[in-house]
Amino acid sequence: MSSDDEGEQLSFGLFGDLLDEMHQDISDQPTLATRRATQKEFDVLCKLIGGFEKWSVLNEDCRREVVKNMDYWTRSRLGTCSKADHETVNTTPIKVHSIEVQDNESHYVLSPEDFDNVLVRVQFHHDFNSGKRFELVFSQLGEDTQIRWVKYMGRADVRSLILKNCNYYEEATKFAEKWMKRCNFEIAVLKVEMSQYPMASSIIKFLPCCKDLRIAADDLDAFRWWLQKVPEQLDSLQLLTHEQERNTLTLPGDFVGLPQIMTVPSLYFWCRAAFSDEQFLELKAKSMSFNAVNITDNGINQFLKNWINGKGVPGFSRALLWSRRQADKPVLIRGFEVRQWEGDFEREA
Repeated sequence: MSSDDEGEQLSFGLFGDLLDEMHQDISDQPTLATRRATQKEFDVLCKLIGGFEKWSVLNEDCRREVVKNMDYWTRSRLGTCSKADHETVNTTPIKVHSIEVQDNESHYVLSPEDFDNVLVRVQFHHDFNSGKRFELVFSQLGEDTQIRWVKYMGRADVRSLILKNCNYYEEATKFAEKWMKRCNFEIAVLKVEMSQYPMASSIIKFLPCCKDLRIAADDLDAFRWWLQKVPEQLDSLQLLTHEQERNTLTLPGDFVGLPQIMTVPSLYFWCRAAFSDEQFLELKAKSMSFNAVNITDNGINQFLKNWINGKGVPGFSRALLWSRRQADKPVLIRGFEVRQWEGDFEREA
């Protein structure tokens, strides 16, 4: 079996059973893809959707709307009820909340030593603590790709499978993108922290529902590529480099002027950003943090005046501007009554 065929099976066939393992040990049971639904599973599903009396007469659009709002495990069981139900489930996008792809994370349960790897996390519910998610770790094993995940049964039990003759980095990103495709690319949160994301072979065209984007990369082209894939209005944007220092990359003025940056309520850059004073004053962020390059003390003074006079962004809470230059304090506080933050002032506040 080729890696492409095997990857497709992993995403939509075999991995249905791996997801099921999160709730019960089914190693000795038939798979969801081959067995019939049990009466108990049928009863649970019937209770969830209010009965099947009218199910058979619903048109396909109505059936898909019902399936669209089911969790993964419920829809998997519906798909075993009949050929028509299987077709409905198979053609209805899965509801996925977030997808994360990160390279070279530490996984001490798998190995006490660091090793090259890519973590793929798919989360079905907005609450991380709901447990409705899975995490796979891809790594190279000779000419093959090893995929591992951890099942907790009183202790950590490491499960694994092998994809033959393929590169782990490519297989991890293909797997993540297949899950994006399976949910019709309608994820709310995307986090990608990879040094060399394979953009040339990506199947991502647009992520219409993405509101929270976190990208770690080492060049401007990668950041620009990702911002082209998301709507202009985001809720949160984080752009980071893999370096420990903030000053290794500068986002130029034309880039920081993009709508995804200028209009986002929460903005965080782990790098330099060449906002002009005019751009800085037009930002819609309620919370922002970045290494400021071109913003002047006069610009900051005007920003503070806008905030004090009620002309700033409603709900503004924080602006953290990192800089290596010495600020001109008299210019910063020009026009303000200033009190030292100590003693009586602290108690008054």
